[in-house]
Amino acid sequence: MTSERVVSIIIGDSAAARPPREVVRVGLTAAVAAVLSTYRSNSPDMVLDHPLWLSCARAVTEAIHADETHVFGEPQRGRLARLLGCSKPLDLDTLETYAARLASEPEAPEWRLVHWKRRGLLVAVGVAEPWYRVGGPAPYHDSYTMRVFLAPLSTADVVARMRLRIEEAGGFLGQIADVGGATPA
Repeated sequence: MTSERVVSIIIGDSAAARPPREVVRVGLTAAVAAVLSTYRSNSPDMVLDHPLWLSCARAVTEAIHADETHVFGEPQRGRLARLLGCSKPLDLDTLETYAARLASEPEAPEWRLVHWKRRGLLVAVGVAEPWYRVGGPAPYHDSYTMRVFLAPLSTADVVARMRLRIEEAGGFLGQIADVGGATPA
């Protein structure tokens, strides 16, 4: 039997998500998405497979040799933020601290943004795409997706490392689709 813990990797479809300002500012022009299925035959509800997502996030950390990985949640929305026209993301701490929180707190806040840095410089940004909330087009329909914006030269390494980490985590690689001209690993 094939695992229902399916992850597809989509290369180059950066039009599906609006890149954060910091992505454009530092020139992270390539995109790789890990599209995690939320379907499980034994569950009437959708499933956010946090361990499998963490495997993909850690794969990015390894592939780009990041020495700092930080996770952020939904921006805090308060009266002052509305008045000033800005909102500050909820700081969820490092990836490893957030991983421990996900394991111990069933109602841990959902991540929305991940920053990977090397020697203090931003080298990749992961953006949550909660397609499970709205359906979405194929291949994103009902998925828990992380789109990673990075330098083009890092794409093949990230894809190769994700493939390895997905299998090690007990997941199944659904497809690798290159929709932007890059060559999959």
